[in-house]
Amino acid sequence: MTMHFRTSLLACLLSLTACGGGGSSSAPANTIPSTPVPPVANTSCTGNHLINVIAATDDGTSTGANGPDQAIDDDLDPSSRWQSTGDSITITFDLGARHLVREVGIAWFAGDRRVASFGVFASEDGVSFESLLANQQSSGETASFERYDTPDTLARYIRIENYGNSLNSDNAIIEGTAFGCTLDTDSAAFENGNVDASDFSLDPVLPPGSNFELISWALQTPADLNGDDRSDRASETDLDNGFTDGFFFTGTDGGMVFRSTIAGARTSANTNYTRSELREMLRRGNAGVSTRGVNRNNWLLGYQPDPGIPVGGRNGVLRGTLAVNHVTETGSRNQVGRVIIGQIHAESDEPIRLYYRKYPENERGFVYFAHEIRNSDDIFFPVLGPVNDDPNDAPTDDANPENGIALDEIFSYEIKQRDARIDVILRRGDRTGPIIGHNYVDMREQNSGYDVPEEWMYFKAGAYMQNNTGDDTDFDQVTFYDLQNSHD
Repeated sequence: MTMHFRTSLLACLLSLTACGGGGSSSAPANTIPSTPVPPVANTSCTGNHLINVIAATDDGTSTGANGPDQAIDDDLDPSSRWQSTGDSITITFDLGARHLVREVGIAWFAGDRRVASFGVFASEDGVSFESLLANQQSSGETASFERYDTPDTLARYIRIENYGNSLNSDNAIIEGTAFGCTLDTDSAAFENGNVDASDFSLDPVLPPGSNFELISWALQTPADLNGDDRSDRASETDLDNGFTDGFFFTGTDGGMVFRSTIAGARTSANTNYTRSELREMLRRGNAGVSTRGVNRNNWLLGYQPDPGIPVGGRNGVLRGTLAVNHVTETGSRNQVGRVIIGQIHAESDEPIRLYYRKYPENERGFVYFAHEIRNSDDIFFPVLGPVNDDPNDAPTDDANPENGIALDEIFSYEIKQRDARIDVILRRGDRTGPIIGHNYVDMREQNSGYDVPEEWMYFKAGAYMQNNTGDDTDFDQVTFYDLQNSHD
């Protein structure tokens, strides 16, 4: 997951050539060195955000459409990749400013089918490189980002030296980035989003079901029109036929608006918070299929065993493009300003809940997710913004996140489940915009317990309130401009 800022290249980037395998190296005499930069007064910083890569160069061995720019174009399609054949082939990423690098992230081409061999080097000036990681191998288990811990290193340039893969001598990277914190804060660049609401051509006069395909979703809102003290529900057929109410409606820009107030009906006696939220229904209006259970309405995680009966799918991807318009501003400090915008839900637990959170005094919010161990507790993973030192606690840093997301700013998330992994990728703008955040959970590594045949899954998306201590009228509001769900 990378966020990339496209700028003109400095003369210093005209050529960065390969270094040897291990130790430190210097560029050969015909390399144009980088312009000297003054020393950094501050050599420490906090955080571990995805660093904005501004340029990529290689040793000149790539050809045609698979040049180094393909590894920093924010396109995770396998066809958009850097590729070169041979041993000790290098690609170098310019981070635009000096950072304290803590991790390197690489999405390998065919990363779920072959194992790449490589080393990682770093440089402040683009001339002299030191080895950070030697004799490395990819997992061979995922085509998404793999993240490799490095020693905390002051660097502007990250070089990957490639030694082929387990099948042949090809070297190929779909996308590359680094993670850490910014030292040259005046030089660091963060790319803006690539769309505004008008680009989606949504009709503000139509109900959500006419602007979006909602036949594979049902809805619950805080309304209680029948007086049963439970959240009202609209079926997939209701949504397809134009359902709308005060908590679910079309906005003035045509977006699909979800509003949830602190006071309101809840879905059950065991639920602490209200919600205006879609629930995936793979039965698509076929009332003869039960909403619950291992069946055609629900799907299985990629690593679950075969239950021996037909299901709605296996693995899954949920993509949403949205803006958070308002979050709660009243109530206890540990609840204010947080809302869940996407989920994978199991029968009783949640393999992932994706949170947006903004404190009232800050201009921008941050994003993280919770992974609930089956029949046990949550562990938390930062995606954009503050890092939690203890995975048993959610990120709560009060500082205004420098690369965060403001209210009404359009951004996109992708929740991708494959095999035992759940990856979250965050972008500014639509789902082709610059990548600004990533994290993942490996359910095998965490011994999460979902690898049983009786579990079943469904996606959720909307505004799931996470505050019950504020004023009754305080609310969360989220507007979606695109929503897509798919399964194998």
